[in-house]
Amino acid sequence: MHWLRHPAARLVVEIAILAIPLNLAYRFAMQIVYRLDALWGTLFALIAAVVACNAYNLCARFFAKRSADELAPRRARGALYGAGLGALLIGLVVAALALTGTAKVGEGGAFALAGLPGVAILAAAFEELVARGVVLRNLENVFGSAVALVLSAALFAVLHIGNPNWTPLSIAAIGVEGGLMLGAVYVATRSLWWVFGVHAAWNFTQTGLFGIADSGHPGRGLLHTELSGPAWLTGGAFGIEASALSVALCAIVAAGFLIHAWRRGRFVAPFWKPSHSI
Repeated sequence: MHWLRHPAARLVVEIAILAIPLNLAYRFAMQIVYRLDALWGTLFALIAAVVACNAYNLCARFFAKRSADELAPRRARGALYGAGLGALLIGLVVAALALTGTAKVGEGGAFALAGLPGVAILAAAFEELVARGVVLRNLENVFGSAVALVLSAALFAVLHIGNPNWTPLSIAAIGVEGGLMLGAVYVATRSLWWVFGVHAAWNFTQTGLFGIADSGHPGRGLLHTELSGPAWLTGGAFGIEASALSVALCAIVAAGFLIHAWRRGRFVAPFWKPSHSI
């Protein structure tokens, strides 16, 4: 089976044997966690995330014949750093909107379904294992980091078409934030733990803390944030992910991580040029 040594073949096979099953399991798990309260939803999501990570490690070990260093337990503290970054980014956007008078933050209530910590954990674990762990990593081994970032960001954005209240602009925004920025974080850190943290905190801070819609899905959290003003600034019904402020801030963060990655020599060259695969 020498053909499996080709990076393009590995991309196709890993999508078939890992990414697709993980996506199906993710959809099933989401149906369950939405029926649970915050505590049980969190416990269920953590168990599901552990199972998914083990499946990823088994695929790396027995199929790819490699060590999944990007998911090594010794690097788990990266999730904390990532969570701090994700929460900070949302906090900065909400603060900026409040200063412009387009966001008013008040008292909310208990967690609603879209604000459950479990939902944020599931989305972070499963989506990042697929988007960065399978798709971006394998695309890098085929086309190199620069092209892989663009392709994976576009795919991440397209997969959000059909979300409630989506528009072409909101999908483009998701491509920058959830595609390019998270991809840049992965390339710079070579850690899935980092992107787990950013993704989970980004989602939960929006819905579970500020009660703002997440990618079009209504949010209700410990606080209630009322947005009023032009959609290009507030994000409209889709949520602040579609805000020009969010896009600009995430583009700056992405640029910072990519500069760091370049200086550390963490960009991967296309398979037809001398380079190591990851």
